[in-house]
Amino acid sequence: MRTDSGKRDIEGLLNPRNVALVGASDRDGHWSKRVWDNLRRFRFNGGVFPINPNRADVWGRPCFASVETLPEPPDHLAIFTPADTALDLLRRGAAAGARSATIYAAGFGEGGRRDRACLARELRAFLNDSGLTAVGPNCMGVGSGKSGFTTIPDETLQEFAPSPIAVVSQSGAMSTSINRAINALGHKVALLVSCGNQIGCKASDVIDYCADQSDLRVILCYIESVPDPDRFLDAARHARQNGKAVVAVKIGGSEAACASALAHTGALAGSSAVFEVFASAAGIIRLNSLEDAVEAVEFLARSPLPRGDGIALMSISGALRSLMTEAADRAGARLARFSAGTRKALADVLGIADVDNPVDTKRTLPSEQYASCLEILTNAPEVDMLLVAEEFPLVEGVERRVANLGVLQDVALRARDLGKPVAIFTPLTLDLSDCGRRVRDGMPHVPVLRETEKALRVAQAIGKAAARPLHAGDFFASRAHSELAQRWRKRAARLARPTALNEVESKQLLHAYGIALPGERCVEAVADAARAARDIGFPVVLKAVCDTIPHKSDVGLVILDIRDVDAVRDGAAKLAARCRALGVRLDGILVAQQMSDGIETALGIARDPEMGPVVMFGMGGTWIELFKDVSFAPPFLDHAQAAAMIKATRVGCLLDGYRGGGPGDCAALGDALVKIGRLASDLGDIIEAVDINPFLVRRRSEGAFALDALVVLRPPEESAPSGPRSNVP
Repeated sequence: MRTDSGKRDIEGLLNPRNVALVGASDRDGHWSKRVWDNLRRFRFNGGVFPINPNRADVWGRPCFASVETLPEPPDHLAIFTPADTALDLLRRGAAAGARSATIYAAGFGEGGRRDRACLARELRAFLNDSGLTAVGPNCMGVGSGKSGFTTIPDETLQEFAPSPIAVVSQSGAMSTSINRAINALGHKVALLVSCGNQIGCKASDVIDYCADQSDLRVILCYIESVPDPDRFLDAARHARQNGKAVVAVKIGGSEAACASALAHTGALAGSSAVFEVFASAAGIIRLNSLEDAVEAVEFLARSPLPRGDGIALMSISGALRSLMTEAADRAGARLARFSAGTRKALADVLGIADVDNPVDTKRTLPSEQYASCLEILTNAPEVDMLLVAEEFPLVEGVERRVANLGVLQDVALRARDLGKPVAIFTPLTLDLSDCGRRVRDGMPHVPVLRETEKALRVAQAIGKAAARPLHAGDFFASRAHSELAQRWRKRAARLARPTALNEVESKQLLHAYGIALPGERCVEAVADAARAARDIGFPVVLKAVCDTIPHKSDVGLVILDIRDVDAVRDGAAKLAARCRALGVRLDGILVAQQMSDGIETALGIARDPEMGPVVMFGMGGTWIELFKDVSFAPPFLDHAQAAAMIKATRVGCLLDGYRGGGPGDCAALGDALVKIGRLASDLGDIIEAVDINPFLVRRRSEGAFALDALVVLRPPEESAPSGPRSNVP
C-alpha cells in the first residue's frame, strides 16, 4: 500500500509476514528453488508457500494451486513466470491481500521494444492504482537483515544482517557482486533492493525509506536511469538532512541522444556531467566506479561525514610522501594548508625543522610521539579529515606497529566528536594475513582504504560533498506564467518537433532576459544595410538571416570586417547569392557591430533526457566541441555557482588573467549565466537548447555580449514542469 504522502510501503516489501513462490518448480537451477533455499538458510520466520497448479508437492513440501488456496492471505508474491502471465498473477495476488511483490521477468518494454511497451503501461497503471509495492520487472529481488527475508535467487548469496549499510541497484547481477565486495571488507548489508526497470519500486522510494531508518548511515546506489528525478533528488536530500550519506554510481543515459542535436550545446551534454550537478545539489556523493563506491562505503560505515574537504596525510616514507602529493593532484584532492601553529607543533614533536602536508615522520614513531602527531592533526582547524598510511602486521611480534594502530583507534574515537574522520590507507592493495586480520578486527571505527590514489579519490569525493551546501528550494521549477512566457509558449505550441529559430528571433528572447547584445539591426534592402552600418559604426559584421540554417558560419553566410559602405553593398550581394546557391530563403540581413577585443566563450542551455534543462559554459569559437572545455550547472544556479562554473574550465583561467593577460569581466559573465538559468527555469518545458557562441567577455567592467545565438524551441509537454519528462516506457 501507499502512505498518505504517496510513499511506497518499503517496510512491507522488506519484512513481509509470508511469501508465495508463484511458479515454483523443482527443475535443476530453477530460481524458485534457490529462493526457497536462501529463505531457509537465513531463517526467515514467516510462511513460505510454493504455488504451481500442476504440482501437489515440490521440494518435499505441499504445493498450492493458486493464491486463493493458501492457508493464509499472501503478503509477498515472488513471481517466477513470464511477463505475459505476471500481470494477471499480480492482480489475483493483490485481490487476495498481497502488499508487495518481486517481478523477475523481462519483457516489459526493455531496450525500447514498442511491441512490449503496452504491457509496461498496464503494469504501471495497476501498481499505481492498487498500491502494491513491487520491485522489477527484470530484477533480482530484495534482502533484509532485519527479518532474514530474501527473494534473491543466488546460491552464493551472503547473509544480510543489521548494519549501517543499504544497497539499491538497478542491475540484479551487480547487486549481488556489491554485496560480496562489502562483505569482503568485514561488513554486512542491512538491506538490498534490486529494482530492475523501476516500473514498480524506484531507487527514490528506497532512499526515502532509508532516510528514516536510524541504524543506517550509508546508502549505495547503482543506477542506470532516473525516471523520477524530482523525487530522487528530494529523497537524497532528505537522507542527507537526516545524517545519511548517499553514494551513487550512475551510468548510461543521454550521450547517444545528443548525437543529432540541432545546437552545439546539445552535443556537449552528457548524462554523467549533468547528473553530477544535480546530484551534488542534493548532497549525493557521486563516484565513477563501483570499486571506489565500495571504498566509500567502508569509509562512511565506520566514520562520520567530515565537515569539509581539507585532507591531512601522514606516512613514514619520503617516497610515499611524493607519491601521495602527485596522487592528490591527479585526484583533485585538496590537501589542507597547515597553519604556522600546526607546522611548529609537529616540528617540535618530530624534531624536524620543516614539516608540511603530507607529513613524513621519517620513521615508525614511538607510540607517545605517534599519538601527539595524530592529536595535533585532528585538532588543527584547517584539517577536516586525516588519512594515515599504515600496513597491518603479517605475523605476531611487531609490537610497536600494533601499539600505534591501537593509539590510532583511540584518537579516531575522540576525533569523531569533532566530526573529523581518521582513516588508514594502505599504499597498495594487499591481502591481510590472519594476524593482520585480527588486528584490523579490533579497529571497528577506523576505515581502511586500499591503494593511495583510490583512497584520495574517495576522500576527495566525500569531502567535497560534505563541504557543499544543499540546495534548499525545488529542483525543478514550475512553469512561468508571465506575459513573456505565455507568448513564447504559444509560439512553441504551433511546432510539431524541435525547431531552430533564426538569429534575430533567438536574440529577441535572450534580450528579454537581460542578455547583452552588440549594436545590431536586421534589414531587408541593401540600402537599409548601408544606413544601419553607418548608424552602428564601422567595422560591422553581415549575417544572412535564414530559418533553415542554424549554423551560418559553417556555410559562408557570415562576413566579417566590413569597413565601408561599398563593402556593405558587396557583402549583402554575396550573402544573397550564397543563399540562392544553397537553395534557402534569405529572410533578412543582420548588420552588427563587430567586437573583437575580448575572450570568446560559449554559454547556453542543453537538455538532458533525464534531468531536463541545464546551463552550460565553456570555451567559445569553433573549437568548443573538439576540446569540450565545458562545465554545467542546474537552472537554479546563483552567482556563486556561476563563478564556480567559470573557474572549472580552462577558459576560466584565461578570464582570470592567465600569464599577465588582462582579467575579463567575470561579473558580467556570471550575471549572464544566472539569467540563462532563469530562462531555463521559466521556459524549460519549451526550450530544447540555447547556444550562445561566441559570447564575448571583454575586460573587467567592460561587459560581455552575445555575438551569435541560436534558440531551439520544442513543443510543450502536457502538464509538464520545466524539468524532465519521464523516460520510462
